[in-house]
Amino acid sequence: MKAKKKNRFLTFCFSCMPGAGEMYMGFLKTGLSLMSIFLLSIFGLSYFRFEEFAVVIGVTMWFYSFFHANHLASLSDEEFAEVKDSYLFAGEDFGGQIAWASKYQKVLAGLLIAAGVILLWNTATDLARNFLPEYIWKIMYTVGDYVPRVVVAILIMIVGVKMILGRKAQLAQNIVENEQKEDTAVIQEEA
Repeated sequence: MKAKKKNRFLTFCFSCMPGAGEMYMGFLKTGLSLMSIFLLSIFGLSYFRFEEFAVVIGVTMWFYSFFHANHLASLSDEEFAEVKDSYLFAGEDFGGQIAWASKYQKVLAGLLIAAGVILLWNTATDLARNFLPEYIWKIMYTVGDYVPRVVVAILIMIVGVKMILGRKAQLAQNIVENEQKEDTAVIQEEA
């Protein structure tokens, strides 16, 4: 199917469902990618009781897809003709995704482990509600509610401190490099 501009009103209407606007204009791979990510985030993450992540990813994908489809529709004919239809994450450059994943392997592994721990804790809390006295279940629920927030807050602060320290180290390195360049220029002038 060849991509082509179509009715602006219908494009707007279809763009209200992630991926449908792109599919309507003929970008089937892009539309399928956006629709799959949206639906999998909503249904898949909700099934595993990651509702907060489902909402964040779902809303983000909805806004991205809505504005992407309307942006495509507003392009000039020449610009529109240059847009390529491709899958967002696998597609033709699957090697690029593998390289990206291997570069961030430890981060991805940490996220997967954290997701597994959260899922296991949520399941244990549900089981505890059915079999343990209410006060024990409330303790488990309270711990499960506050501990992740504290851990995420601490991680955010650590990342912020590392960014500040990294920036200071970069500035110090730039100063040293500039001084070396100035010293080299002075030595060359004297020679």
